[in-house]
Amino acid sequence: MKIFSVKAAVSATLLAVGAMALGTAGAQGAYPNKPIRLVVSQQAGGSTDSVARLWAEKVGKLINATVLVENKPGAGGAIAAQAVLAQPADGYTLFLAGVSQMVLNKFVYKPLAYSPENDFVGVALLTTVPFTLVVNPATGLKTYDDFRAAAKASPGGLNFASSGNGNSTHLVGEIVQKQAGISMTHVPFKGEPDGVMATAGGQTQVMAPVLSTALPLIKSGKLTPLVLFGGVRSPDLPNVPTAAEVGLTGLENIGWSGVAAKAGTPAAVIEKLHAATQKMLDDPDTIRKLDDMQVRPMKGPSTELMRITARDTAKWQEAIGNLDLNVK
Repeated sequence: MKIFSVKAAVSATLLAVGAMALGTAGAQGAYPNKPIRLVVSQQAGGSTDSVARLWAEKVGKLINATVLVENKPGAGGAIAAQAVLAQPADGYTLFLAGVSQMVLNKFVYKPLAYSPENDFVGVALLTTVPFTLVVNPATGLKTYDDFRAAAKASPGGLNFASSGNGNSTHLVGEIVQKQAGISMTHVPFKGEPDGVMATAGGQTQVMAPVLSTALPLIKSGKLTPLVLFGGVRSPDLPNVPTAAEVGLTGLENIGWSGVAAKAGTPAAVIEKLHAATQKMLDDPDTIRKLDDMQVRPMKGPSTELMRITARDTAKWQEAIGNLDLNVK
């Protein structure tokens, strides 16, 4: 009787351990089973934030999860990146990654507090967006030639706004100065909305924001567009020339965004998020909303985000590698 009891106890213990193991495996496989945070390095209200919130809404529904957008602007996106890296690699804290955070910060913050290639893994590409060179109407500048002549006549006299040191809006301005042979005074802000409003209000005179952020102010006459940084002219601004048309090179597809996760995130989690993102990008309502934001969807494998990161690192190294942009 005693032997039977021991055997029974051992069997019961093994069954309990097995049940716990199955339960643990089930819990691990039940992603997501709590809210997901998508950390954004831009202020609420800009185009990047709008794309992030659209992703949160659409992908959240597809995977039956609550996705919260958390804005952490500043330091060219380093604050947001480090906030993601401070959390476990479990897919519950994600990063809205763009060219500024994954590529351009390498040229501005030395040493950079994180390694885009080593610390992150791609989840999915999302969008690409044209930028535009705009000026305050009070400057009286109507064309790119007007702008270039004014800047040449008064070196440092024009203040150009950006979303922060190292942001794409900053480095586009640097490339324009380099290629045009002009000099302006850089005024960094914490985010794109602040920089755009400062330019519309006259505190600064020039900026190169994404088109979707600037377009309402262009249509209301508070900003004057001079150049479109895209491969083709925009239907909304048919009379505004592209960068190539005014002699500026390498500025056709400068802005892109995607979702990244902390390196070490389980492959199954990446696959689930990537599949949902592809469905989102095929959704007619998503396509319409992106079109309204002057944004084009980008599809591809999850590995494409890091491939583009490597490609653009080489591209920008050639374009701005000799500029002294280091921020201590």
